[in-house]
Amino acid sequence: MTGNPAEAAAAYFAAWQARDSQALRTLLADDVTFAGPLGQADGRDDCVRGIERMSEIMTGIVIQQICTDGRNVITWFDLHTSVAPPCPVANWTQVGEDGKVTRIRATFDPRPILAGAGG
Repeated sequence: MTGNPAEAAAAYFAAWQARDSQALRTLLADDVTFAGPLGQADGRDDCVRGIERMSEIMTGIVIQQICTDGRNVITWFDLHTSVAPPCPVANWTQVGEDGKVTRIRATFDPRPILAGAGG
């Protein structure tokens, strides 16, 4: 586990894109929290389940920019799905001193994804 926040965030996105739930588990703190337009998660298991559900429609992630400020990482990426055109996403990740992700906040317009998924 790296103490470098940018490397931790990059590993998180790589594991998500690879649909590697085991790798995700090793990157997330036990008490990680997630909040975004399509849901919330509290704890590692809940967070991994949420990412697995999103992975069912995710076809790719194209990272446009990563910015760091101390333990905070903002990742701007395009989320490609099987149900909607690419969706621009801003993702704020906080990384603890041990290199594990402790907080994830995502923001994007969920309407095209919801419409395409029949929601």
